[in-house]
Amino acid sequence: MRSVGRSPSSSFGRALGVALTIGSLGVVASATNAACIPDPEGDYKDFRERTANLGGNEPEPTVDASFDSKPPETAVEALYVGICVTSLAARDPAQALRFYAETKYTPDEGSPSTGKLSMSLTPMVGWDVAGNRYIEPASVSKSETRGDTKVVEAIPVTGGGRFTAELGTVTLAKEANSISGRDAVINPTTLDGLFGAGDRFCSTLGGLLTVPYSFTFDPKQNTCIFVKAKEGDPLPKLESAEFVCAF
Repeated sequence: MRSVGRSPSSSFGRALGVALTIGSLGVVASATNAACIPDPEGDYKDFRERTANLGGNEPEPTVDASFDSKPPETAVEALYVGICVTSLAARDPAQALRFYAETKYTPDEGSPSTGKLSMSLTPMVGWDVAGNRYIEPASVSKSETRGDTKVVEAIPVTGGGRFTAELGTVTLAKEANSISGRDAVINPTTLDGLFGAGDRFCSTLGGLLTVPYSFTFDPKQNTCIFVKAKEGDPLPKLESAEFVCAF
């Protein structure tokens, strides 16, 4: 029986085919791995594209957004839920940041038309980490809070209800960050608004996001409405047009 040998050209062709196949698999694997790498910068660019239509203009009120801005004449303590729409989430109420807000107001001695406001603000549930989606708190309850409480005391309130609260650093755990579901830090943070004896008060939200990336919160584009509540109350539903704080 005659043995049949392989020609050099045949062996080279087979080797080349194997090399091309391995190379192709390497390219596919590299592309797959690259797709799994987190890309905060890309996420931020995507946000900028989605919210480019917002520009820098102050939103125009489409409803009567007036508040009772006359401060209470007696000392009062009350619970509110703070709901803050942001330009990072296209001012969508469904994706608002929410805070469990315990307040105490004390009129000034000898000048009952002015006073001091103290607030304890605790972030509330806003993100389902397992489901990777934003959610709302089940109710206005302490059990629905996540993270540390920010306490600000003796904030001056004018006779017209104006106040400015310098909160310093506000930290949002991923479970409370309804914008992206990531740990976030805003520093500094400022609430500038109107406080009165009614069932609501309002403020703008200004500051600098430093984690997970840098972003400036323009007070003209970020608005908080604080709605008086009792422990366990359902979360109030607010329309986009209600988020106005004019002063």
